[in-house]
Amino acid sequence: MFSAETPLPLPACGFITAAGHTAESLSLAWCRFDRQQWHAALPAQWQLPLPSALQHAASKRKIEYLASRWLVRQQLAQLGITDFVLHNAPDRSPCWPAGIRASLSHSHDCVVLAATREALYVGIDVEQVMAEETAQDTAELLMNAQERALLEGQPLPFAQAATLLFSLKESLYKALWPRLHQPMAFHQAALIDLDLPQQRARLQLCQDFSAEFTRSTVLDARFWLQPTRVVTLLTHPACMQ
Repeated sequence: MFSAETPLPLPACGFITAAGHTAESLSLAWCRFDRQQWHAALPAQWQLPLPSALQHAASKRKIEYLASRWLVRQQLAQLGITDFVLHNAPDRSPCWPAGIRASLSHSHDCVVLAATREALYVGIDVEQVMAEETAQDTAELLMNAQERALLEGQPLPFAQAATLLFSLKESLYKALWPRLHQPMAFHQAALIDLDLPQQRARLQLCQDFSAEFTRSTVLDARFWLQPTRVVTLLTHPACMQ
């Protein structure tokens, strides 16, 4: 999925079907999983027990929880943190180890993770490409006129372009949440540049959120397009105060 990646070793049961990671200072990791291979004994076998809030949840949530926590444990081991189990705060935000800045996302049968020890705000997102009807129905909520013109000028199906925009804004929100702790609407940030060959994008905030994040703040993002899936990554230097 990502360039210059190496495979991660897979467990024998068949639940995790493929996985890889990069060894850069900002490490990226991914895995795919087979829902049909999940069974209720796996969390205990892998020493990744389900939290009490998921004990009676639908199988879908349990499956996604296990796949995502497996990937987190594997990748953080690459950063020197072994046997880590990711938990969530009351607001459902992930509780990463001290010194680690990271972001996690899952969709359908895929999990992606970005993690670093650098002073960065990090947001990553993976989305299945939305249906054309959904893209048209949600366009007014998701994008302004300038963003729509920018997307329609790209050699992409509109549904894929709209999914890319949605995912970029999700990555932006996830990157800034640990600093701002406030929700963001789609119209509060705008896509101002999109470079398909370089897989790069730039977004600008449309209002003041803090002294650090004002309406003039521009943030850089990367993206990876697949026929049915979009992955986006946004990072920004973190204030050291």
